[in-house]
Amino acid sequence: MCCPSTQNARAGRATARREKVIQAARTAFKANGFHATGIAQIAHASGVAVGQIYRDFANKEAIVAEIVTRDLEEFLSEGGLCEAGAKGDAAAVHDWITRFVTCADPEGGRLVAEIMAEASRNQRIAEIVRTLHDGMRGKLTAALRVLAGPAAPSERIEQVAEMIHTVAAGVFQRRLTAVDQPSDAAIDGRMHCIDATIEELRAAP
Repeated sequence: MCCPSTQNARAGRATARREKVIQAARTAFKANGFHATGIAQIAHASGVAVGQIYRDFANKEAIVAEIVTRDLEEFLSEGGLCEAGAKGDAAAVHDWITRFVTCADPEGGRLVAEIMAEASRNQRIAEIVRTLHDGMRGKLTAALRVLAGPAAPSERIEQVAEMIHTVAAGVFQRRLTAVDQPSDAAIDGRMHCIDATIEELRAAP
């Protein structure tokens, strides 16, 4: 039986090895696209043998699932949405929504765009994308309750969350090809509509 220190050392090496694979895959997917990137390329870039990669990950989609899950968790936690919602901080929730819709750094989302494109061809990736959307929508719906108040209908809050998500996705797609589009005025117009809709939620009987 291995002693705890040996087990911890092995676990540490396994974690470091998986991290190498994930980062190498992330870089390759961005550069070459998901469809054109094979496990052999990831193995070469990471320095981890193909056989070992398959022991750590069932397939290429499993690597994507790990990347997507991690990115979503980081996005929600670093952006402060979950914390703001938990604390009932309406101003912080609104600030997060504004940043989400504005999408000022589309470069960070190019991998997401690649995964979205692959979802149209690959059912497993489509399932991952749906999970991504469901997680985002769920967190946003919960945070919107802070802005809408306890009387607002849950179904209506879910609809507003979907609207915000859809607007942000559209802005994101535009930013990928033209970082100065949509214009600031157009973004302000979208936020005005979102704010007006949230006000309607607050006024709900």
